[in-house]
Amino acid sequence: MPPDIPRAFARRSDGFRHAAAGGLWLAPLVYLERARYGAGWYGKVVSADPERLLAWAISKGIPPRALQVKSLPDVDMPRAIRRRLPGYHIDLWGARLALAYDPELLARTRRRGSSSAPPLSAPIR
Repeated sequence: MPPDIPRAFARRSDGFRHAAAGGLWLAPLVYLERARYGAGWYGKVVSADPERLLAWAISKGIPPRALQVKSLPDVDMPRAIRRRLPGYHIDLWGARLALAYDPELLARTRRRGSSSAPPLSAPIR
């Protein structure tokens, strides 16, 4: 059975819900001026299911050591008492962005530069 395809959502809260339920969420791209691998566009695939996320990563040639632990907010709780849920993600940057994000979206995003409005992401089908 082939690995799941990460899904993009117009609303971050819908992406967090999908990831918390064990799905693969393709988070929106962000431009970081100061980042570990230099300034540029960064993305990530997020899930509460580490096995599902690792299966996707391995299918793309990403080593298992790329898996990172980071909790997810429970967006269905009021912000003042919001709890955190177990979560995992794999960062994508540079050439790795093309493993999950639509190439046309990446080209449009790079042409725009570091504009303040992040684009909506769309998975490769």
